[in-house]
Amino acid sequence: MTGLPLSAYRADDRSAVQEIRARNALVVSCMHRAGFAAFTGDGLQPAQPPDNATALPAGPWGYLGTQAAATLGFHPPKRPLPRPGTAPAGSGEAYDAARVDCDRQAAERLGSPPATGADLVSRLFDESTAATAGDARVVAATARWGACMASAGFPATAPEELPRQYRAAPEPTPTELAAARADAGCTTTSDLAAVWFAALTGYQRQLIDRNAQALTAQQEAVRAQDAKLTRLLAGEADG
Repeated sequence: MTGLPLSAYRADDRSAVQEIRARNALVVSCMHRAGFAAFTGDGLQPAQPPDNATALPAGPWGYLGTQAAATLGFHPPKRPLPRPGTAPAGSGEAYDAARVDCDRQAAERLGSPPATGADLVSRLFDESTAATAGDARVVAATARWGACMASAGFPATAPEELPRQYRAAPEPTPTELAAARADAGCTTTSDLAAVWFAALTGYQRQLIDRNAQALTAQQEAVRAQDAKLTRLLAGEADG
C-alpha cells in the first residue's frame, strides 16, 4: 500500500518513528533541565513503526504470499512484547508537574502539518478504494477468485469474508492455514491482486489530478515536517 500514488502525500512509517524519537529526545532534555538528571525516558513511547507495520497481506485484493499464508493464516504477525521499563527516575508533585510541562513543550515544538491536508488524503484513499470495489474488472477478477476458492473447498464471495470467519480463534488452526493457502493460490490464478492494485492506482491518479493544488501543499507540509524533525533530533543530539 505504501507504493500507491496517494501514499506520496502523507507521512510514512519512517516519519512516524522520527516523530517519536524527536518527542522523546525533547522530553528527556526538558526533564534534565528541570533538575531530573536521572531521567532517561521511562514511560515514553518506544520508537518503533506503527501497528500497520504488522498488517496482514490479505484484503479485498486476496492474499499475497504463500509463506505468510502457511504460517499466519488470517492472524496478523505478533509484535514482540516490549521490555519492562526501568523504575521511574523521580516521583512526587515536582516530578509529575515537570513531566506534564515537558510533554506540553515537546508537543509545541514538534507541531504537525495542517490536519486538512491529511484529512483530504484519507478521504481520497476512501474514494479510490470504493471506486475500485465497483470496477467491472475487479468484480470479474473477484468472481474468478470465488470460483477458485469454492473448488478448493472454501466457498466465499469476497476475500474480506475469510479474516472475519477465522480471526475469532486465538491462534491459526490447520483449517485456517489451509484456507489461507488456497486464498494465496486463487489470488494468483485469478489475477485478483494485479487487477485490484492496477485499478486502485488508476483511480488514485485521477483523484490526484483533480486535487493537484491541495495535494501539492500537503506534500510540501509533510516534507517540511520531516525536515523539522531531523533538525530537532540533530539539535538534541548536539546538546
